[in-house]
Amino acid sequence: MTDKQIIQHAATYGLTFLALLMVTFFVPMISFLTILLLPIPMIIFASKYGFKPALILWLLVLAIGILLTWFTIPFALIMGLGGLMIGVAIYQDQQPYEVLAKGTIAFVVTLAVVYASTQLIFNMDWIGQFETAMEESIDTTVSSVEEIGVNVSSEDLEIVREGYQDLIYLLPTLMVLVGLFLAFVSQWLSYKWMNRKENGKYKFPPFRNFSLPTSIIWVFLLGIIMSWIYTDPADTMYLAATNLYALPGLLLVLQGLSFIFYYTHYKNWNKSIPIIAVIVFVLFPYLLVFPLRMIGIIDLGLHLRKRLEGNK
Repeated sequence: MTDKQIIQHAATYGLTFLALLMVTFFVPMISFLTILLLPIPMIIFASKYGFKPALILWLLVLAIGILLTWFTIPFALIMGLGGLMIGVAIYQDQQPYEVLAKGTIAFVVTLAVVYASTQLIFNMDWIGQFETAMEESIDTTVSSVEEIGVNVSSEDLEIVREGYQDLIYLLPTLMVLVGLFLAFVSQWLSYKWMNRKENGKYKFPPFRNFSLPTSIIWVFLLGIIMSWIYTDPADTMYLAATNLYALPGLLLVLQGLSFIFYYTHYKNWNKSIPIIAVIVFVLFPYLLVFPLRMIGIIDLGLHLRKRLEGNK
């Protein structure tokens, strides 16, 4: 690959990134779609040429974006760097879940940087704005419900407010989930593009093969113990305890779902069984979250898959 071809491709993918960036800001009706597409040009370029050329391209589009409008900085930073890390991992021929992990880390770190910098530099009170929006949402909901003749008690309102408050404490976990979502969608779309346009053979392994390290159980146990010790929301450690319990707990739920897929395949049962389990979990999460978490813990702690494979 000559330098001229690299420059031509850099110009193509860079302009595509900038075009998507501008559409995101000036065509809000489709901004959700374009946000998901933003990392793809950087992923494809980085997967072809590696870290250094992709870093130079990202810095250039970041600078051009700043010149066009400084409002683009957060999106160019988050989506550009996230795409770069995914593309570099693909360039290094890493496994799909390793690529996903690096992409998730990049997205989470940049989300945290943008969150902190906007508060420090621009004095934006994200939590205060969320609380204001929360109160407005509650007031609107109460008004709508009372119009149809249903009375809402103060106790019910307090429960709703506590639920919203818990979301604020779970902000680090929410950032990780957003980062994981962005990384997965970006990686999946990029795989589809590269397979179709470049005859690649990129794909995620079957979900039944998904497995977390056993150490996640100890992290979850630490979160449980800390949540027993730190019960005062005003305590800084309460925030750490809440997220150490919530995030590993959600990952263990994924482990449980993965085991259901694995066991269904192992027993040659109907493939609709795990799909139904996912649908029920999405519709009624509180119904299955604890059973699935226990399945995940037992799967990892007792090495169930190795035992089943040994019985074949």
